[in-house]
Amino acid sequence: MGPKVEMAMNPWEAHALNYQFPDDHLSAVDVKQTTAPSKSRWRAMEDPVFYPGLYSASGYDLIAILLRLMARPNPQLQLGAVDCSVALLLCDLEKPNEPIVYTTDAFCDLSGYSKSEVLGRNCRFLQSNPTDSGAERDSKPVAPKPSSDSPSKRMRQAIDSKQEIQTTITNYRKNGESFKNCVSIIPLTLDDSGHQYAVGFCVEVA
Repeated sequence: MGPKVEMAMNPWEAHALNYQFPDDHLSAVDVKQTTAPSKSRWRAMEDPVFYPGLYSASGYDLIAILLRLMARPNPQLQLGAVDCSVALLLCDLEKPNEPIVYTTDAFCDLSGYSKSEVLGRNCRFLQSNPTDSGAERDSKPVAPKPSSDSPSKRMRQAIDSKQEIQTTITNYRKNGESFKNCVSIIPLTLDDSGHQYAVGFCVEVA
């Protein structure tokens, strides 16, 4: 037998062998209890192909959100089949004004707003026609105060009591066009920290 010849590695193989894990000072518990992945936890790498946040620029894992929804105990709403084409919003219930922290492209297509125009705002801005003069997009709707049985009031009561709800409400696209939005809202925690979110599914109905 001839001498053993060492095989040269491709550059991407060499990068893979040098893959680095989260900073050593963070324990597994610290990582587990973080509500949203933070890119600052990871050491910088020369090749972005092996960057842990490559497939989640938002820091939120849509697949994990959907899996938690499907596995939630004692569901009050039957959602049926759900895939990544869904118009979905994720709101942080523990932040002031309960802002939208994640949205899908399908929601942007439905509403006409870009992600940068949606993130950080409360969902109620959709109840105001943005083309009306003096409309306050991030404040309470310009419409009359909702009655005790209005969809917006029922949604508020469900969120406060951590109950699931499905209702139809009139919303407005960015261009001012109104549409009937069938909204399903489900309270959810994304990990074992207990941090409260609300997931909203939206679909236009006739």
